[in-house]
Amino acid sequence: MDDYELNKMTPRVRAKYLQIIRSMPPGKRLRIAIEHNEAVHEFVKAGIRAQNPGVSEEHVHRELVRRILPPDIVKKVYGW
Repeated sequence: MDDYELNKMTPRVRAKYLQIIRSMPPGKRLRIAIEHNEAVHEFVKAGIRAQNPGVSEEHVHRELVRRILPPDIVKKVYGW
């Protein structure tokens, strides 16, 4: 969550949210972050499939990579 989202919370809610996050073991925070990342990837891939019916999973993967990584990283890592 970024500062903008935290600033939209009331002070009492923000304090409680931060207390909960800070009390979590690092492994649990990491697991939540990974699950969130996977959910976002699935959401983006569903959008790609909806915009391009019948495309291959390779096409979906390439488009996902292009949407989530900076172009210079895509070029260096994938050579596209």
